[in-house]
Amino acid sequence: MFEKKYSITEDFIDENGHLSEVGYYHYAVQTVWEKSKYLGMDKIYQKKKVGPIVFDTSIIFKKEIFLNDEITVKMYFINVVEDGRKWTRVNEIYNSKGEFCAKVESKGSFMDLIKRKVVSPPKEIYDMFFK
Repeated sequence: MFEKKYSITEDFIDENGHLSEVGYYHYAVQTVWEKSKYLGMDKIYQKKKVGPIVFDTSIIFKKEIFLNDEITVKMYFINVVEDGRKWTRVNEIYNSKGEFCAKVESKGSFMDLIKRKVVSPPKEIYDMFFK
């Protein structure tokens, strides 16, 4: 599991005064890229010519998040099959009180960046991506 903390700014606060739908998605996706940068995976994706892709995403909202709140996004994978060719990524979002606020679940795969086809990732990527 990978965790990242964020402070909520005005960028994604909607007319109702809480974090907008796109804001939840933004922080979930930002956590994915933060993990990739932290592990140096962005360079490995380029070297191996393979990268993750998402086919669909759903969000379940449980509690509101407000301006200046500190959130924690916890990211992990479930349903990893075919040597990592298919997977489900789960991002759980918690407010500063530790209350569960939302779950962003994405189904995805890896794509060969040259052939533009779905593939199983090389072992090096598999070992880093799913830890």
